[in-house]
Amino acid sequence: MAKPGEKELQYRYMKRHKKKQESLATTLPGIIQDKGWEKQVDLYSLFSKWDQIVDKVTAEHARPLKIVRGVFWVEVDTSSWIHQLQFEKLHILEKLNAELEFSKLQDVKFTIAAKTKAPDNQTSKKVSFSPVDPMELSAFENQAGFIEDEESRKALIRIWYLFKACRRE
Repeated sequence: MAKPGEKELQYRYMKRHKKKQESLATTLPGIIQDKGWEKQVDLYSLFSKWDQIVDKVTAEHARPLKIVRGVFWVEVDTSSWIHQLQFEKLHILEKLNAELEFSKLQDVKFTIAAKTKAPDNQTSKKVSFSPVDPMELSAFENQAGFIEDEESRKALIRIWYLFKACRRE
């Protein structure tokens, strides 16, 4: 249950800060443009397009790692893959740049993936789920209640719930 006056505060906040309630999908592009993040979003969109840019076999052995000063870094499984991809480097760079709208990459570099091995005396930590206190969940649902877009509100509540419920052992 909301505290006395909480609904009125939420109403005044919404009235002051939003003349028209918009969905996240329509608001986000405006925020990205206002903050000047178009180039960064453009560059990092390549990560999600990687499987379409390269062939299936290459995608299984090479993954985007980072972008630093116009250089697209790709992490590969072995030195053999670095050698193979050096032959395709210009073609990959052309395909990457063809996907970009606001920016351009100058180079593609390859590095061998760091092998991370758990020490012998440790196994990987398991994730356990513990139920969230119903009162705490209800309080958060009330806080998120001012979000008119139901899909966005439910997504936020799911993320919050998973954050609270998941624990590493």
